[in-house]
Amino acid sequence: MALTYTSFTCFKEVEAHYNNTTPLRGEQNIGKDIRPIGDRNCKWERIVKVSPNCYALSDGYHFGDEVFTCWTYGGANYTPTLADMEKYAPIVWRKKRDGTEEVTLRNGYGPGAHNGRYAFLYRHTPPAMWFRIRNGKHFVETGGREYYLAKVRTTPRPAYDAIMNISSTHYWQKRTKDWAMLHDDNSAVTFRKNEKGKWAHVEGTGQDIAQVKAPTVKKEVKAKYKDAIKSFFEWGMTMSPLLPLEDREYRREHYSKPEGYTVAALRNVVTDEEHPMRLALWVMFAADCTDNSWGIHREYYTKTVETKEDLQRVRSRYNTFINKKLGFMTK
Repeated sequence: MALTYTSFTCFKEVEAHYNNTTPLRGEQNIGKDIRPIGDRNCKWERIVKVSPNCYALSDGYHFGDEVFTCWTYGGANYTPTLADMEKYAPIVWRKKRDGTEEVTLRNGYGPGAHNGRYAFLYRHTPPAMWFRIRNGKHFVETGGREYYLAKVRTTPRPAYDAIMNISSTHYWQKRTKDWAMLHDDNSAVTFRKNEKGKWAHVEGTGQDIAQVKAPTVKKEVKAKYKDAIKSFFEWGMTMSPLLPLEDREYRREHYSKPEGYTVAALRNVVTDEEHPMRLALWVMFAADCTDNSWGIHREYYTKTVETKEDLQRVRSRYNTFINKKLGFMTK
């Protein structure tokens, strides 16, 4: 499977690419009009005709794709339309009534990393436009300026209702309930081609990075738990060599237990040395404090500390974990 790079310079080229691409054949593709952008083995990366004056370049598995449906929790509760494709696809080309052309670029949905979306944007932005990642934030660069590309929060009503269902105990529901919103978050950035063939930002589209406030630590609140946080870390590091973190079932058994706990309850777990949830909370941290490799080759850092640098790495990740789980960060 080969990665495809495109360099569409105008709407006419996008339209021609769609018209010149034969839809995938085969029994499983009947009635789906799947036209891959490039490699036909990578069929989820496709070009979609929304209307005669609008085409979407889709990476699949987002809220707008009815063929390669969304993996996000709640995404299976509704059927996307072409309007949803236009609303959620990473790149959308339009030709306006007056003949001007516009391109809209959109980040991935949700608070996590969207590496597939980042790679797709990198490979398919028009010439003289570049997708950038800087200090963990994402931008589209053109004309010597960078425009902030925020992650998407806008959620279709059926998916939103599923996420907000208080009877649900699913991990993804808990992870996204504070993220999802129904109204348009204005995260997408649109550019219009001017008379010189250059791309100009359409005012009012996209969020201003200057308005995005980085979270800070509530130092006065955290200071009250300083000794307990230190004690919990020392206890956990002593326990780690004895824990079968390599056992998937063991991790699964303990990992999700603290998910339903409130911030106040988790603070109590850390301060109470006899709390029954103490081990589960530590496993939640230790199971994610890894080198991100797979299977038997994965290294769990809490179990392999040998040097001062190793310990510093674990402490840094522990500090981030505690700040988040115990509610020490401003929003």
